[in-house]
Amino acid sequence: MKLVTYAFSVLFFVSFVLANLDPSITATRPSDSEVVNNPVVFRWHYFDPEGDTLDYLIVQIDEDRTFFSPMNYQIRGDDFQILLETGGEYYWRLQAVNRFGSALSNSNRFFLDTKQKVCSDGTKWYACSLIRPLYCDGGSLRENCQRCGCSEDGSCQSEGNCLIKRCSDGTPYGSCADTKPLYCFQGVIKEVCNLCGCSEGLVCLGDGSCVIQPEEKPTLVEPVIDSPKQGLSWFERIANFFRYIFTGKALYK
Repeated sequence: MKLVTYAFSVLFFVSFVLANLDPSITATRPSDSEVVNNPVVFRWHYFDPEGDTLDYLIVQIDEDRTFFSPMNYQIRGDDFQILLETGGEYYWRLQAVNRFGSALSNSNRFFLDTKQKVCSDGTKWYACSLIRPLYCDGGSLRENCQRCGCSEDGSCQSEGNCLIKRCSDGTPYGSCADTKPLYCFQGVIKEVCNLCGCSEGLVCLGDGSCVIQPEEKPTLVEPVIDSPKQGLSWFERIANFFRYIFTGKALYK
């Protein structure tokens, strides 16, 4: 029986692995035919249909479009930069690897011009960086949201920085947090159970908080004693009389 269970487990695992889709990786910067300067900054976009985590990337750089003898760099992170010794024409691509498979990106050609003026992230002078609201101001990266804008969840401030419209736990304004019944109200976390609900076993109160649901107490039913006789005795009638006066209920019927 154990052997059969083990065989089914192995079969299920193998089926799961085979059914898992490969990730995809797109080389974004330097874009095709872009002119850059040292340090050359490489960026990309990783996607996996099942949300599998990226284990590592291999960045390949070569002067040959066929990648006959590329320079290979195994990295972990969101970007990669390198100083290339000589200017000229280069090609680059990436290979993404996770525990279920790998994928090869598109290849881009770029030109290294050592006289090209760029900031440390590869942004050309007097241009907006891909990371908002950074602006390459004569070789220095500065926050300039008036020129470069903010991300979707940010608002531009007069100092040039972006105010991120999120609460301290990362919840966007006007949204429920992952922890019920917390709600992000203009930067302040509040308990609003009528909007965000309560965790299992808790009930919502009028003040927005959640409390443990009280146990229902059984309703006590006072017994009424059946008289075994056809009629009530004088003792039973007196008992009924006094009980009715004090409780409104009869003891015997």
